[in-house]
Amino acid sequence: MLEGDLELLLEESRAWNAAHGITGLLAYIEGTSDVREEARFMQVLEGTEEEVKRIFIKIRQDSRHHHITVLKNEPMEYRSFKDWTMKFETVDLSTNLHFKAFFLLDDQLLKSEEFKRSDTALNLLKSF
Repeated sequence: MLEGDLELLLEESRAWNAAHGITGLLAYIEGTSDVREEARFMQVLEGTEEEVKRIFIKIRQDSRHHHITVLKNEPMEYRSFKDWTMKFETVDLSTNLHFKAFFLLDDQLLKSEEFKRSDTALNLLKSF
């Protein structure tokens, strides 16, 4: 995505989130995976169940989004990003090699009990 497109997406997201009590983080990861040059988003959405469902429907219907994978969908005791309507980070895959694994997620891993019990993705994003 071009920088201007990212800025517009972030501006729209922050306005929507502020109006609907949503907090979270959006990471834009770009670089070369083991296969090809690509980019991907990782996102955490926090809010009431109703509002998170509403924004997720909006995200799914947005033509800019493709191949959406939900890593975890469950109630949380507290918000990890409570001070941000949408914290944003750009990540260069070539200098953050630990993100490469998220380009290779497969259904078997996502459906495993170990992954369901873990907070691996959330903990990675909290590192920002």
